[in-house]
Amino acid sequence: MTEAKHRTLLHCVAMAVAVACLAPGSVARSEGLKGLTIEGDKFTFEEGKLVFRGVLLKPEGKGPFPAVLISHGLGSNAERFGRMKAKEFLKWGFVCIAPNYAHGDAQSDRRDFGASEENIRRAKKCLDILQAQPEVDPKRLCAYGNSMGAFVTIGLAADEQDRLVAAAITAGGISSVGGFAAPSKNRAAKVKTPFLILHGSKDTTVPPEQSRLLAEVLKERKTPVRAARVRRCRARPAHRQGRGG
Repeated sequence: MTEAKHRTLLHCVAMAVAVACLAPGSVARSEGLKGLTIEGDKFTFEEGKLVFRGVLLKPEGKGPFPAVLISHGLGSNAERFGRMKAKEFLKWGFVCIAPNYAHGDAQSDRRDFGASEENIRRAKKCLDILQAQPEVDPKRLCAYGNSMGAFVTIGLAADEQDRLVAAAITAGGISSVGGFAAPSKNRAAKVKTPFLILHGSKDTTVPPEQSRLLAEVLKERKTPVRAARVRRCRARPAHRQGRGG
């Protein structure tokens, strides 16, 4: 996928989550979060066995702002993928958080890839971190993920029906059965969050069929969804996704 197409897709994602996050809200938020250390625009969370790092970027002003969790793909990380995508979301007035996921190392245990228990723990904690920020409106939390990060986004939306108000994915989708990095149909059926689904028509890494299957499940459950295939758009092979996956 060319950089120009990446920017176009990201603008679509940002517009979708921005519209969904227009209505302000208010809820009680914690004054601090145990285990969280923030240094500049980077953070570390450490509590028991849950240890991970990432970036936390904020637009100028006091807010309250909507916020988005950005989830990277296979072989990438918060710094390479999350920071790059956050540049666009910041223009729209979003606080952005992007963690490092277990699939950042393509050679690590595949059982921890995608919508794994470990990655979902990290994603949920990122929502906690966002809600603890005084600049964030805790009732306007969104999520965006690409490839393996899209699988995380779907799994998170299935679990966090009350906290996410919008979600968007590129090059993602679901599996017809469980046991894979992609969430199963049964798990996706729990999603109530409005979804934007974008997928390249020539993607040979994550088949477009997986996104079509997700759209079908969401429509069956009457969950608001908009899905589109991007023509002549091809994903990079998994071993080359470290740059932007």
